[in-house]
Amino acid sequence: MQDPNTEYQNPLLQQEDYFKGYNESVETHKNSPAVIEFEKLVYELFEMNPQGKRFLELAIERFVIPRRSQAGTPSFAMDLLWEDGYKSPFREIRNAIRSHQNRILAGK
Repeated sequence: MQDPNTEYQNPLLQQEDYFKGYNESVETHKNSPAVIEFEKLVYELFEMNPQGKRFLELAIERFVIPRRSQAGTPSFAMDLLWEDGYKSPFREIRNAIRSHQNRILAGK
């Protein structure tokens, strides 16, 4: 008879970790020299350089914030896909800056 104070663990009922592969991939790539080099370069161009910083502010204000697609148009779904791709590089630049700032704060 099983001790009532111990919890029975059936390996077939264990919940699958759907993020396991994703998390392993993130851990593998986050300290990649190519990623670090890119983030550092983006940080120096768009955060440390006053012209680069101003350019990114204007680009986000002009290209990322405004909506380009109009609801109700026949091509609305395709317009949304185009718009997301259009804005994506500016978001990636902003994310690279934040990532490098976090590396600096972490002392790496």
